Amino acid sequence: MEFAEQIMLDLINQGYSGNDLREHFKEEVSRIRPAMEAILAEAKRVAVSESGYASYGDVFNEVEE
Repeated sequence: MEFAEQIMLDLINQGYSGNDLREHFKEEVSRIRPAMEAILAEAKRVAVSESGYASYGDVFNEVEE
């Protein structure tokens, strides 16, 4: 399912319809590009840093046995 479909279904489930649905849809869709650009910028920042990476276990404090 594409972002647009997911957004539309979410807004419908929230009870929006008609012009309210259209306006909220346009607002939500306009947020996708900046969010993706922020994700890419963060990925690039991490890729060029020397900080390494965090494993799943690091993030969730799992202890290997």
